[in-house]
Amino acid sequence: MQSYRTGNLSLEKQAVLRDLDHVAVVPLDYFNTAVLPPLHPRINIGEIESRLTNSRVLSMKSGRWAAFPRDPEKEASHEDTVFGGLCLVFDAIVQAAQGITGTASKLSFVQKPATPPMSERTNTSRPDAYLLLVNKKSVGKYAKRSVHCWDDIAVSFEFKKCDGRSGNERIDVSHTLLSNFMGLTS
Repeated sequence: MQSYRTGNLSLEKQAVLRDLDHVAVVPLDYFNTAVLPPLHPRINIGEIESRLTNSRVLSMKSGRWAAFPRDPEKEASHEDTVFGGLCLVFDAIVQAAQGITGTASKLSFVQKPATPPMSERTNTSRPDAYLLLVNKKSVGKYAKRSVHCWDDIAVSFEFKKCDGRSGNERIDVSHTLLSNFMGLTS
């Protein structure tokens, strides 16, 4: 529908939800086995876990990342602050994997929840974080600028402190879908 191209965020949200009608939410195990491609053969999860444990980024005793000493759901701070530690976790995992494979990452983790990525169209969608291509692919007026552009984003993220069992699953899923879809249509 053309409604999502109006520049009116309210109309865009309504159009996307109307077009989607129903969204299947699947368990993580299904996503891992049926959707994700297999890991590169040189990636050894056990060795990466060992490196993360030895560097104290991951605690096997508590089963927690050092960046998250408490359950995010129990934190009083805003989601932006609570999930700020994901940058440290992502960087540590990438560093450990690079040490094993000798291959540099093609993506970097960026958390800028208050800053919308640039787009040719009017777009105010602000993902909580995203994976940005290390080698920018954007063209035109964004090619030489240091701003992040939707053309250079591989995956966007929305963070929630709750687990979705509060009865607001439709709202949370809708918000996440809208944020990701708006980025894709920019």
